[in-house]
Amino acid sequence: MTDEGKYLVIIPDVHGRAFWREAVEARPEDEFIFLGDYLDPYPQEGISDAEAFGGLQDIIDFKKQNPDRVTLLWGNHDLHYLYPELLGSRYDFDNADRNAHCFWSNQHLFKMAYETVAGGKRFLFSHAGVVKGWISHTYPGLDEEDISAVFLNSLVGNPHFMKALEDVSVKRGGDKPYGSMVWADILEHLDKDNQYAGIVQVFGHSMLPEPLLAEGRVCCLDCSRPFVLNREDGEIYCLE
Repeated sequence: MTDEGKYLVIIPDVHGRAFWREAVEARPEDEFIFLGDYLDPYPQEGISDAEAFGGLQDIIDFKKQNPDRVTLLWGNHDLHYLYPELLGSRYDFDNADRNAHCFWSNQHLFKMAYETVAGGKRFLFSHAGVVKGWISHTYPGLDEEDISAVFLNSLVGNPHFMKALEDVSVKRGGDKPYGSMVWADILEHLDKDNQYAGIVQVFGHSMLPEPLLAEGRVCCLDCSRPFVLNREDGEIYCLE
């Protein structure tokens, strides 16, 4: 993004929900970032796959109409339509080809990560957060200053990186010590050894009843509501 404004509206996991629409209407001049997972609604919420796909199309249109003030991130429920080896829960087998075509046709609109400076602090946004242990295992020798949105975005399509995105930790039912930046569980981030000292990470993915801010370094916002980052003071608050 260019000419960053004071406020950045953060939209956590959508999964077909409509809460983002009211935020768009209420904040017509602000910037927006979507943290991924646009499809694969939860059955208990009564949202159809068709409704979720219509919402994705509207979000893509919103991005196209506002290319400089809207950022769309990839989530595991998006990437598994492009890369079947990333297959996760609630995969829409009946409409997989349609979903894959939509994502492939618009892949240039999506990113793995985004970063900004707010209140003198560096914020890194991704779908599930970048666990220090996962980076150390995937790219040994990288220092904290090497971990940037530019670096992470440049890796999309790289075979080694895409393979590493499959990593799911034992804390989420997998067999790896650490989860990838689209699969990491909040419990992995609560381990201080997995946190970067100079980065505040903002992500969704792990559904919580309320947002979680841990040690001023980890902010998990997957609780079905929009949030705002104030770039002047670095505070994140719920957009009521």
